[in-house]
Amino acid sequence: MLTLKTKKEFDNTYKSNKKWHDKHFAIFFKENHNSTNKVGFSVSKKIGNAVCRNLIKRRFRHLYKESLPFLKSGDMILLAKIDIAKVPFQTLKIGYQKAIHRLGILQNA
Repeated sequence: MLTLKTKKEFDNTYKSNKKWHDKHFAIFFKENHNSTNKVGFSVSKKIGNAVCRNLIKRRFRHLYKESLPFLKSGDMILLAKIDIAKVPFQTLKIGYQKAIHRLGILQNA
């Protein structure tokens, strides 16, 4: 799994035209044509302590890895919103699946 590392990579992805805002998170996606997928996770320090933030990142990582074989090539950012810490994983999973369908970033969508 490749990750976004530089501020420039994050900024380019944030400026993309494919965005989806859910109640608990937001997804930003920018297609690229070099058949690589990169992901970045953004969890603010306003969201709980380090243990809580790491749990959220682990959940995001799991959701992304599950969907990776079906995604178009591109850069994706998963941005956590304030109330995400209290949400069960199944709710996040349903919201994530709905978001990637609505964004049209699945290979056969």
